[in-house]
Amino acid sequence: MEIIEVYDNYTFLGINSRPITEGQEFEMVSEFINFRKDSFKATSQKQLIIFIETKINDAYPDVVFAEYNPQFYENWNDNRNKLSTNDLKILHFIFSKRNVTSQRVVRELSIQYRTLLQSLEALMDAQLVDRKDGCWIVRNRSNIFGVKRIEAVEAKISKWDKVMQQAILNKTFASESFVLSKRKREPDSNVVERISSFGIGIYLYDDKQFSCYSPASHNRFPSNYNSIYLNECIGRILNN
Repeated sequence: MEIIEVYDNYTFLGINSRPITEGQEFEMVSEFINFRKDSFKATSQKQLIIFIETKINDAYPDVVFAEYNPQFYENWNDNRNKLSTNDLKILHFIFSKRNVTSQRVVRELSIQYRTLLQSLEALMDAQLVDRKDGCWIVRNRSNIFGVKRIEAVEAKISKWDKVMQQAILNKTFASESFVLSKRKREPDSNVVERISSFGIGIYLYDDKQFSCYSPASHNRFPSNYNSIYLNECIGRILNN
């Protein structure tokens, strides 16, 4: 399968994007996307999907690269297409905790029993959760998610503080979070140290080529429910 680009072409699946602001920054992002596409080596177990200005929670990361195993989406349950944000929050809670009772979900997520019951019904219809010994567990835990890596990239020609703030937010769902900027000169060491202290990596562009100036720390998938949201988006797109 070819690399999939997502921008305003899957709104019918509930995947929304914001209008692109044309200019120097988006030109750099477009060049970076082409660079990543050219360097990506697909296999039968590793494909790439690119989310451009896609709404994730209440933010719009410039670009998100998600590597996934298409085999995990071959037996897709259509009820997963109906899962809401609340459903995914509860799914992530059950996935990331042990001994999850209904009382614990209500207490720790501060939701009402009625909301919980609706979400649990939706998750059971999607064949994602079961109940065992009074606790909720994820079914087929090792096969539930096809995403293997999520890399979020936030671009700015300058204004390191502003781009860093969004990159920090991107860390909540991404395996790796980067900032991308043009290289006019060597970045200030204090700026690099501050960005790196948050585990954020840096890509630089000199109008000819891109380079990874410093790596990002790696977060395990899923780092929060928005990680799962991207996984579900991929499943909906592939099975549309």
